[in-house]
Amino acid sequence: MSGGAQVNGFGESVAAPPAARRTIPFDYAFRYDLQGAPGLVQNRTLDISIEAAFTAVSIGYGVVPTAQPITFGIPPAPLPPPGPVMLSATASQSLFQATLGDVLLTLSKALDEDVTASGGQIGPRTAAALKDGLRFNPEFAERIFLTRGAGLDQGILSQAFQAVGAPPERVAFLYALFDQGSGREFQSEPILNIAGLGSPDGKRPFRYFARPIEFAPRSTIRLQITEVSAFQGELHVCLHGYKTLGTPGTPTAPGRARGRIRR
Repeated sequence: MSGGAQVNGFGESVAAPPAARRTIPFDYAFRYDLQGAPGLVQNRTLDISIEAAFTAVSIGYGVVPTAQPITFGIPPAPLPPPGPVMLSATASQSLFQATLGDVLLTLSKALDEDVTASGGQIGPRTAAALKDGLRFNPEFAERIFLTRGAGLDQGILSQAFQAVGAPPERVAFLYALFDQGSGREFQSEPILNIAGLGSPDGKRPFRYFARPIEFAPRSTIRLQITEVSAFQGELHVCLHGYKTLGTPGTPTAPGRARGRIRR
């Protein structure tokens, strides 16, 4: 027997055990700019590096709204006639006495839409803000509640409210995953995010694959997104998994480094 051969207890030669392969955690991420246009299709591709195969274990997502809060308030109270009642009339202006018309007037102006100029009709940006929701300005909310909206200076009254963008819970989209190299599709048709990934409120914004998906080195992953809701913001989708180093035919395969040094 040669000195390098391995034998068992009966003197019989046995094959050498395969070299252990090292795995490292790794994620591949996709990013999309949601335009708030239902039906809009966006595709992103990622190339698996040459160094190792990638095994995807789960998929998750998160969204970041791009719309910043719009601050507005109520219009200043009309100036009373000159006289001793001026101070008391000015000081008596209360936030909670403002009408819906007052709120719509200042909101539309903050959004560069004029309700009065359009014959009393609400513009599209104002309508979207009312649909998404209004709130008290967090900077002044505590003072407004403590004073019951009375005795506030005009600086606070003019910034008492905020129009906020659609919350992340309102995002809806379809997604489809493909292996470009093999042409393999991993679903029969695009899947709704709530049905396939879970809700974006943090309760279950990801899912484990029924069986891990392995992508060979140099292969290309394509992820297609179709917008369903009018949500505007950044969508981040991530494939969680690991790389397997030492795969034959890759730079990390055993003996490749020594082979390059020899002449």
